[in-house]
Amino acid sequence: MFKFKTVLEQIIDERKENTILCAKLEKVLSDVDYVAMMCDVELEEETDE
Repeated sequence: MFKFKTVLEQIIDERKENTILCAKLEKVLSDVDYVAMMCDVELEEETDE
């Protein structure tokens, strides 16, 4: 009825989910850059100090 995941299984699942989320974020950021380029809008860029 209930299945308990080991710590290793949880880590593997979380890494898979993290990889998927990183890919989605990268796609969204590139879409925003594309739309801004097409609309001739300057986006603020992060500066590391």
